[in-house]
Amino acid sequence: MQLLRLLVVALGIGWCVGAQAQPVAMVTDLVGKAQLQGDAKNPNVSILAEIDADRQVRLDKGAKLVAIYLKSGYEYSFGGPALVQFKSDAPVSLSGSAPQQRVPALTKDSQIRIKPVGMVQGALVMRSAPMGARLKLLGPNGSKVLEMSPLFRWRGIENVNSYQFELTDDTGRTLLETAVEGTTMKLPPQVVLKEGVSYTWEISARIADGRKYSSAGDFAVVAADLRARVELLRPKKDSPLSERVAFAAWLEQMELKEEARKYWKDIAAERPDDARIKELAAQ
Repeated sequence: MQLLRLLVVALGIGWCVGAQAQPVAMVTDLVGKAQLQGDAKNPNVSILAEIDADRQVRLDKGAKLVAIYLKSGYEYSFGGPALVQFKSDAPVSLSGSAPQQRVPALTKDSQIRIKPVGMVQGALVMRSAPMGARLKLLGPNGSKVLEMSPLFRWRGIENVNSYQFELTDDTGRTLLETAVEGTTMKLPPQVVLKEGVSYTWEISARIADGRKYSSAGDFAVVAADLRARVELLRPKKDSPLSERVAFAAWLEQMELKEEARKYWKDIAAERPDDARIKELAAQ
């Protein structure tokens, strides 16, 4: 009985720790160096880093950090040197200047709540390529698209220039089957996609020794109301980088990975040392 009580207590403690270790904020911009206090394994903060409740972040002199609170949508800016504690509802300055608060244009919409990019799970499941697969789909794959004629991209096979492209709808009916030179493809005008319908595209190639390689992916065209909402919320080109990061994160949340990638590429050019942003831009 005593052992059972100890086990219950241990599980209770573990649950409490797990419940507390929930991100309350996400970094949307960083210039200079910032570190999580008490994290010897991964101390360096970067854009898209998730910050748990009560964690402390130290900013070096001259560093600038912007973070968005996931629940409220409020954005806070910090300048170093500073030591900041991220309370559950708002950050507190333990040393240095007080954080500056504002409400970004994106989260002025009460229905918008940003989630960390790592927590985004889509309804469309990205197909896993088999081990050793030589044809890798770059997009769209496991995502939704705004365009009625999206750009299909894949990583080709060395010394192979010609590929076979096939597009089918959710009933399995083939809409297009054609040979393609290169590693990109745009649909011809006669192929008209429908909103809300899931499509599958497959790319295949045969190499000199007769072996055939293929990969397939799924995507869907968003409904008109979501397309209009994206355009309404789209930040201007000269908007602060933090707003564009938050918007790209929201696009990921909406499964619009292809559209988000355009922003990640621009952001990566402005913050070339951020490995996570470079990774997202390259997908």
